[in-house]
Amino acid sequence: EGINAQDAAVSAYNSISSLRQQLKPDLRVHGIIEGTNWTPNVIPDNAKLTYIARASNKKDLVDLVERVRRCFYAAAFATGCGVNVEMNHAYLDLRQNPVLARDYGKVAIEHCGMTFDHLGTSASTDFGNVTYELPSLHPRYAIPCEPNGGNHTPLFTRAAQTKEAHIATMKVTKGLALTGFRVLSDSFFYEEVKAAFEVDKEARAHSRPDNGASFE
Repeated sequence: EGINAQDAAVSAYNSISSLRQQLKPDLRVHGIIEGTNWTPNVIPDNAKLTYIARASNKKDLVDLVERVRRCFYAAAFATGCGVNVEMNHAYLDLRQNPVLARDYGKVAIEHCGMTFDHLGTSASTDFGNVTYELPSLHPRYAIPCEPNGGNHTPLFTRAAQTKEAHIATMKVTKGLALTGFRVLSDSFFYEEVKAAFEVDKEARAHSRPDNGASFE
């Protein structure tokens, strides 16, 4: 007899693994199981699962988090265990302001000698939360790297310390400063930026799910 917290953890883990089969290709869920003072000859009275859920937009993230939460509660119900689900703040998707992006691209090409494209990114950043609150722009840029020296590698760390990386960074900084200055000095441009933000805000409101889930 007894209630096994490890069984509950494994059940939740397996349920989430099964859930992946029904997830859209751009959704991600990954996590680990931990325990305190576990030993093979004692039924574990505690278990901790730490999971990260990722999606390309807020609506899909809310839905995904709710589906993962159900896996935790179902495992607890099946094994007779208690469960406490704690949520951290979410990193929301970037809502790039198209008017700011258009002006920045023009400035980057004409004044900073840079090329410009509209490729998106799936990287996580807390700046995404800022873009939900006010008109924002978060451009990416490249620095010279060695082969296989992409982001989050020691090679990239070394590349970021070079003079060439600093020069690229200053070009982006100047481009953003010029775009920001235009927002302050050109009232027509300022209103255009605000209007684009309101359009995106309205679109987000219509796509919000009905479950009212929070990320906090």
